[in-house]
Amino acid sequence: MDNKKLKEIMKAQGYTIEMLSLISKIPVGTLSKIISGITSNPGYETMSAIAKALHCSLDEFSGRPVLIPYDYEEYLRRFKLLPTCQKEYIKYVIDLEYDRMIHLQNDKKISLRCYEFTNIVDGWAELDSAKTHNVTVDKNLLTDSCTFLVWLRTDLLEPKFFKNSVLGFQRNEGQRPKSGEIWIVLHNGLLFIGRFYKSHERFILKSLNGTIDDISATDYSQYRRLGLYAGCVDVPELTNEKTAFGQD
Repeated sequence: MDNKKLKEIMKAQGYTIEMLSLISKIPVGTLSKIISGITSNPGYETMSAIAKALHCSLDEFSGRPVLIPYDYEEYLRRFKLLPTCQKEYIKYVIDLEYDRMIHLQNDKKISLRCYEFTNIVDGWAELDSAKTHNVTVDKNLLTDSCTFLVWLRTDLLEPKFFKNSVLGFQRNEGQRPKSGEIWIVLHNGLLFIGRFYKSHERFILKSLNGTIDDISATDYSQYRRLGLYAGCVDVPELTNEKTAFGQD
C-alpha cells in the first residue's frame, strides 16, 4: 500500500478525508492513519471500500498506471449518453486526427519564433506584453507554411481555440484577405484574432470571441494584418502539463 499514491488519487478527484469517509463509510480516524502511512497494511475490505469510493482499482494504490485518467471519466460518461450517430462522428474525428498526427511525424525539425502575450483583456492583447520563445517542431507542410506561432494562454477564444493551443500564422501583409479567413491583426496598438466576412459587398473583420466591435476591412488605415492563420501546431515543449515556459 503506497499512501502517497492514495493521496495523489484523492487530490486528482478532489476528495478530502471527510468526503472519502462519508462515501466509503470508513471512520475518519482510520483513513487518517492510512493516508499518513501509520497503517501501512490495511485490510482488504477497507481498501476495497476506498477503491470503490474513488472509482479506481486496488492495483492503483501500489503504483499501477491509471487506465483512464480521472478527468476523462466525465467525458466517457457523456459519450455513452450520446446517440449512436454522434458517437460515430466523434470516433471519426479521433481517427482522423490520430492518422494526421502519425502522418506529420518525421525526423526533420525546424525552429520557429513563438509569441506569448501576457496581458490580454476581452480578447485584446498588448503588443508590448509579448514574450518570445524559440521552439523546435516537426517539419511538415503546415509548419513549413508558418512564419511565426502564437501560444494562447487564455480561454477567451473558446470554443474555436482552446487554452494552450499553439496557432501557426503566415506573414503576408500584401495578400488581400478572403471571406472566412482568420488573421491576427494590429489595431490601435492592440492585437486580436478575427475572421473576415463579406457583407453586402463590403468586408468586415469580426473578433472570434464576440467582445470586440466589427472593423471595416475596406479601410486599411484602421488596422494592420500581421499574419494569416495556417493551423494549430503541435509544440510538446509548450503544451505538455509541465513546461519550461511559465505556469498556468
